[in-house]
Amino acid sequence: EGGSFARSHVGEYEITAIRYLGLPGYDSSTHDKKPTLPMSASSPMVTIRFSNGGVAQFRASGTEPKFKYYLELQGAPGVDRAKVEKDCHKWSELLLKELLKPEEFGLKSPSM
Repeated sequence: EGGSFARSHVGEYEITAIRYLGLPGYDSSTHDKKPTLPMSASSPMVTIRFSNGGVAQFRASGTEPKFKYYLELQGAPGVDRAKVEKDCHKWSELLLKELLKPEEFGLKSPSM
């Protein structure tokens, strides 16, 4: 979309940065909007950072007919682990539903 991404939120979660490591590359967090990490036409990856401290990475598998994702959500000091896990589960379900749209594309959800 002309070097930018139209989405500013996923549900209630604000997107603070997006990096695309395909060709052409894009990184909203750098001055020139170019990624500092290597780019690849054959194995592009998208990384999305959120205001809640969460990081989501999406990529196609290089060896299997699978789409892989990695989600991280760091808890704040003093916050109970159970609350962080609950928040992460809520956040991850929303991300997968809104970004990957499994029902629309016939994707199978992993067991969580």
